[in-house]
Formats: sequence, C-alpha cells, structure tokens
Amino acid sequence: MIELTSRDILTKSLLGKRELREILSSIFAGVIIVPQNLWLVTAWLTDFDVLDNRSGNWSYLNPEWGARQVSFLDLLETAVKSGCHLNMVVKEDIINDAALYRLRTNLGKEVGFRICESQEVHIKGFLTESCFLKGSMNFTYSGANKNEEMLSLTGDEHQLSSARIEFKEFYQFKPREIEPNNPINNHKHVSNIEDDEDEHDFF
Repeated sequence: MIELTSRDILTKSLLGKRELREILSSIFAGVIIVPQNLWLVTAWLTDFDVLDNRSGNWSYLNPEWGARQVSFLDLLETAVKSGCHLNMVVKEDIINDAALYRLRTNLGKEVGFRICESQEVHIKGFLTESCFLKGSMNFTYSGANKNEEMLSLTGDEHQLSSARIEFKEFYQFKPREIEPNNPINNHKHVSNIEDDEDEHDFF
C-alpha cells in the first residue's frame, strides 16, 4: 500500500506516464489484497493498459489474467470481485457506453458495484481509504497515454475524508437495468470533447 503525504505527477513525458501506471498498479495491488471502499469519479471512461503481467510477476493478484498486459477495467473488475466496494461516477455520454456495458455485464451481480451517471461531472479522481489520486486526467486511453496531465497523489486523512463526504453528498446512485443486446443508447448526449474547457482526445 502506498504511504505518502503528497506527490505530483506530470504525464508530459514518457517517464511521467510510466510513473502514473506504476502508481495505479500499486494502488490496485493494495486494494485487491486488502479490499477497501473505492470512488472513481471521471467524466469519461475508456480502457487502457496499466499493469505489465507478461512475466507473470503480478499473477498472485489474479491467476486468471495470464501473461499479458492488464488493463484499467481488468483491475477494477478484480478489485470488486476481491471484495472492494466501488462507487463509480461518470458523465452520461455515449463515449462511456462501451466501458459501462462491460462493467455492468461482468459486475452486475456484485453487491459492491454501483454506477451513477450524471451530466455534472467536473471532478476527476480515484479515491481509496488510504490515498486520493486527483487532477486533470479523465481515466481514458488518451488521458493515460496521449494528453499532458497534472495529477496529485495524497494520503492526507483530512483530504481523503473531505473528498469522501463531498462525493456522498453530490452523487446519488440508482439501480439500472442491463441491456445486453443494446449497449449503445442512441438517446444519450454525445460530447465532441472530454471537457468543455479542454480539447484533449477521449479515445
């Protein structure tokens, strides 16, 4: 588990992008071994590689992964199936439909999995009981691999507690039926960019 007060990550360079993957890998390893309550708040969500398990060094977390690159959605699924409670907040947008369809299909029967779709999602962050990764990055392929992002990782208890309280107050969760034959809902809002004030790619 990560122990820290504060740490900044700039993803402009390849080193920064690698640092982000290493941090996410460490966070997930911690919560898979010792399950926690998690919050993922991101306007846009697409899948991207995080953990390199081609050597098999991470197979103790989930032997079913095999020798391959393990993605962000793979890690979310493993965390929930290991006992984590995941509260996920995303913007109601067709961009997110593929990721949400996969998660609803694979985690729909898990009591620890909840999704809130909202038109008002500006905060971006991944909150556990021990750390908070927040900043400009949406949790998307482009956010992790293309865009220049600024993130902050903190273990400050006051910040963690404040974020948890705000998330609980801001977002309301409602049950939603899975539509296995219609993963893309044509009535949903479609955005041209990830954020009204940002021209980053979202795929």
